Amino acid sequence: MSAVRGARPIVVTGCPRSGTTWVGSTVGAASEVFYLYEPFNDEAPHPLRVNERYQYVDPAAPADAIADVATLVDMGRLGPRVRATARAARLGTGFRAELPAHLAVHEAVRAPGRYAGARRTLFKDPLAFFAAEWLEAQYGALVVMMVRHPAGMISSYLKLEWPCEVDSLLRQPKIVKRFAPPLAAEIARYRADPDDRLGALILQWKLFAHAALVLRDLHPSWIYMSHENVCEAPVDQYRALFSHLGLMWTPRIERKVIADSTSSQVDPAQHRQHALQRDSRAVADAWRARLGADVAGRIEDEAGALWEQLSALAMGTGDIAATA
Repeated sequence: MSAVRGARPIVVTGCPRSGTTWVGSTVGAASEVFYLYEPFNDEAPHPLRVNERYQYVDPAAPADAIADVATLVDMGRLGPRVRATARAARLGTGFRAELPAHLAVHEAVRAPGRYAGARRTLFKDPLAFFAAEWLEAQYGALVVMMVRHPAGMISSYLKLEWPCEVDSLLRQPKIVKRFAPPLAAEIARYRADPDDRLGALILQWKLFAHAALVLRDLHPSWIYMSHENVCEAPVDQYRALFSHLGLMWTPRIERKVIADSTSSQVDPAQHRQHALQRDSRAVADAWRARLGADVAGRIEDEAGALWEQLSALAMGTGDIAATA
């Protein structure tokens, strides 16, 4: 039974570097939403206490399997927000050390209209990928899953000089058992040659891709969106997504989407980590200019067929609207 009270929370997650920040910031701009930015991220100021970067949570686990999640979900209601704000006042300068108080004050200052009017929470976090089933089972979450071409993800990691995170996945037996059987030979090759950085990143993407395929069969009500489709038709994609999530599509939101997807201020080649204003059509295929032919060819050879399966999950605008 769902532990949530009030409107259902929203979870925007997906493969890392798949556009969750853009989708999360757009959905989070809705007046009905209290936006929680990456609470599972151990690099955030006040993260949830989890053991791994991409923590697997069994969907049958109890609602308190991760401490403080229930409190965060409850921040979608005005009463808990007001109580958290009052507690912040009592705590004085120390309020930043307490997550609910910090979030309540931050939103009250940053967006007082949403602070007063929000009626549900939004978890934007790629690190919640393997907890999404649990968030749905225990809190009734509506899940939006982002996917992206492997070369797009990999070029982002290379440009940002991020370390590969495949070890966080392979350390968790339930992830390997549920989602990795087709990758047994590739996992063995990685363990034999962990210094093959490109091979490790391909394996990381393929683990997320296989998991997404399994989860799609088990949770057909989840919404799958591809980074490429959103970049190609952002207004249509977001309007349909808002309809599915039961959020109001307003002129203000549409102006934001247009501004964020048509700006010429950001050069895709610069690849800023969380730039929200971009020429979206240029960003979608920017990896083609960044990756050499040999690297792009290897990615296509090793992951291209899987991408064809995964990209087929991403709903077109009409499909999303039809499920609303």
